[in-house]
Amino acid sequence: MKNYVITGVLLLFLTAASFFLPIRVLKWQDEQRTGKSEIEEVQEVVLKEQISMTLSEKLKLRNQETVNALTLVNGKNYNKDTIEDQIRKEIGILADQDILIDFDMESMKIREATVTFYVDMEDSERSIMFWQGYVETLEYDVSFFLDDETGKIVSFAQYAAGPVADYAGAAMGISRDMSMEMEEQKELARRWAEYLGCEMKASSTGWYGIGQGAEEELFEKEIDMLISKGYSYEEAGLKVALAWGISVDRQVLRVVFEDNGDTIQYTLGITESLFQMDVNI
Repeated sequence: MKNYVITGVLLLFLTAASFFLPIRVLKWQDEQRTGKSEIEEVQEVVLKEQISMTLSEKLKLRNQETVNALTLVNGKNYNKDTIEDQIRKEIGILADQDILIDFDMESMKIREATVTFYVDMEDSERSIMFWQGYVETLEYDVSFFLDDETGKIVSFAQYAAGPVADYAGAAMGISRDMSMEMEEQKELARRWAEYLGCEMKASSTGWYGIGQGAEEELFEKEIDMLISKGYSYEEAGLKVALAWGISVDRQVLRVVFEDNGDTIQYTLGITESLFQMDVNI
């Protein structure tokens, strides 16, 4: 009789297990599959010792498609407590060298400075940190990018805080003569190249509103047609600009700098209310 009781208990236990065990096993298997799937979907990026990069390589990296950007609180060489002193130092150098136009350092206030980490998702040895911010005076605002590694400003735009009647002429101390204006801009570009530690290799003029490439080629072709009829380049450029509905006072200067064997192209443009030194990548 005792054996029958034991046998009955065992049968009852096995029957219960047959109902609950598969459910628990399936749940465990699902958890394992889910965990595995989550692990497989996460792209792991391992930061390695960073390689040394030229200014040209840094500027190109910032704009390439494989880069991921992350806003940080502090940089590697500068943090939220030390960056303001570096900004004042570099803005002061640009003002002293007349790279910034008629800029009053005494009234300057720093309004913003944030650092962004850019890393190449396909090659994590390639990464940079740039501070982006802006400062203001009673007359002008300046936005800029500053390299956390070198502490130098790598591009900027200077805006008039209010309407300026003759910004390009009066502020730079030059006449409205196009050739003189371009020469002054070339000298400014050379000072900018020297500040960056580069060498200016070439320059060319363009027009606001005309993109580089096919549009610019067509624009220049129409100028050449008028030159063949006896017009000077300045006269032909004026006529074509007016025909295209482009402001005749808004020419830009494109300059090519050499940086450790590589090249960087900047566009320098001056209007009534804006002076911009921007990178073309």
